Amino acid sequence: MPAPERNRWVEWWAIAKERKEVAKVNVAGWWMACREEPSLLWQTPAVRYATYVMGGLVLVFALRTAIEMFQPVPSSAITPRASTAYFNVICANQACGKNFAIERKFRFDDFPVTCPHCQQPTGLRAMRCYSDLCRGRLVKTQEVDGRIRCVECGEVIGS
Repeated sequence: MPAPERNRWVEWWAIAKERKEVAKVNVAGWWMACREEPSLLWQTPAVRYATYVMGGLVLVFALRTAIEMFQPVPSSAITPRASTAYFNVICANQACGKNFAIERKFRFDDFPVTCPHCQQPTGLRAMRCYSDLCRGRLVKTQEVDGRIRCVECGEVIGS
């Protein structure tokens, strides 16, 4: 008659359950001894070697990061700098009032622009106004004395 098949995982689980109580007592005793004599903590091989391993891992990661910092970036990963930006615009024409975006060069300030919906030169720059009246809505703005102000409430935006 063949021997019955053994499930090694179940056997190891049972052994671990049996040893759990003994391990708790041993660890509690070791901890009390370390509290009385702190030098025993470093003399414990498991603690010492775990510290060496963690220190080695930190050293490897730090060295790897330092090496990656000095490596040049491959030319395939380099992208050209942006030369344009998107500007939010709201049409000031009462009949239209559409919100749209335009793409222009940085520092573009030649507002009003032509609205693509009504074909009138009434597109004003739009920004979010966080005043108590506007509460974070996208509103029409105008430049007054070198500062951008909300058309609806007169608050300075972006300062």
